Amino acid sequence: MPDLTGHLHGLGRRSGLRLSGGPDHLTGRLGGASGKDLTLRVEGKRVTGRVGGHLIGTDVRATLRGHTLVARVGGRFMSVDLTLTSGSGRVTGRWGGLLGFDVDLAVTGDGVRGRLGGRHVGADAALEGDARPLLLALVAALAYAELRQDD
Repeated sequence: MPDLTGHLHGLGRRSGLRLSGGPDHLTGRLGGASGKDLTLRVEGKRVTGRVGGHLIGTDVRATLRGHTLVARVGGRFMSVDLTLTSGSGRVTGRWGGLLGFDVDLAVTGDGVRGRLGGRHVGADAALEGDARPLLLALVAALAYAELRQDD
């Protein structure tokens, strides 16, 4: 996977994304200098990684199943589920349950662009990179969750 760049704009802030990668991994920061580290590794249909540091951070475990990505983000005691589906030029899904947020991103020629959260409370997202749209949407959802957490 090559470099991935983008931004989220919402909740009164703009958050930049810059990740670099190799054929099977992405590393970088969500939210610039004051943000958190992100590491994702792709091994076949499995995606694993971490947001944050070694001591304080969140584990990411996901499985790619055709046009669907099913992920669990969090630790052993507290975690949230994320389901993303791609089709008809869009990636849609839901992070968490009642207190979670929607993911609705259009697939463009070079990435994804759209909205995370609701119509009134949420963030606009734009990510560019040569990765599967489901992986770009996963990074966008992780970045928005961190943005919400800091709010």
